[in-house]
Amino acid sequence: MPSPGDGNQIAVRQRSPEAVELLRAFRHAYATAKHWHAARLAGTVAVALAAPVVIIFAPSLEHPLGAIGGLWVLAARLVLRPAQERATRFAVAVQEMFDQQVLGLLPTTAPRPPAYEQIHQQARHCAGDPDSGWYSVQPHVAPAAAALIAQRSGAVWSRRLHREWAILLGALATGWTILTIVVATIRGATVGQFLIAVLLPMLPALLDATDLGQAHWHAAAERSELEATLDRRLDQAAQASLSAPEDLRAVQDEINRQRVTQPPVPDWYYRLRRSSYETSMRAAADRLAQRLDAAATAMTSPPRS
Repeated sequence: MPSPGDGNQIAVRQRSPEAVELLRAFRHAYATAKHWHAARLAGTVAVALAAPVVIIFAPSLEHPLGAIGGLWVLAARLVLRPAQERATRFAVAVQEMFDQQVLGLLPTTAPRPPAYEQIHQQARHCAGDPDSGWYSVQPHVAPAAAALIAQRSGAVWSRRLHREWAILLGALATGWTILTIVVATIRGATVGQFLIAVLLPMLPALLDATDLGQAHWHAAAERSELEATLDRRLDQAAQASLSAPEDLRAVQDEINRQRVTQPPVPDWYYRLRRSSYETSMRAAADRLAQRLDAAATAMTSPPRS
């Protein structure tokens, strides 16, 4: 197990063939988890979108649509969600291996890592070339501080992504609900028709949207707390009090817990925001390196008489 590396060592390690293979493997595994998640949501959303169409064009399908909505809830909870969770746990385990190798962290006490054959299989199926500059850290940053900056970058990235997606989910769910109520009112639907043909089919989608929005908002809050913890540790590093390997391991364990429990954000939204996030991440890493340099200079400079 390598020891924590400085910024230059992190850059070299994450470009090694072993690290690139791990990067490809966990990216493909996360993509698989997101596909299961998208399939689960797609069926729920399709039932919800069909509700106003049924009201207008096929009132005779009101009851079958309600039954389909109930059956889809069972399929999503019993089949699709477990498949998503299995893929997520595998991805987190492989990403932990990547972080151990690149950042030089202590081994985790979690269950043993996946077999190499599984990793190789996932890596082979990864489409496109992965970004070998996964972590952005200035080359001269000291080892423990470099690991903290890398961990902080991931926390800030996820916090922004989860919070934006939670807001977008809430806006979409609210807008569609209002539109459906307006359509039902214009068509003169009775209360009974609205409950059976509109609310019942839409209920799984509304519940999923509400749960997802709350889960993403909670994930953003957890990442924000982690970000604050890492900021405090970087403040200590600026005063020449570097984190011990055990402290870095404790932070990584919390990161892994959040990776397993927090919901995924769709790839299309990730790709949409990626360029902007990367620019901000690199600027923040540079700023943190400058702050550490300034603090080190102030500590070594002789006092003025």
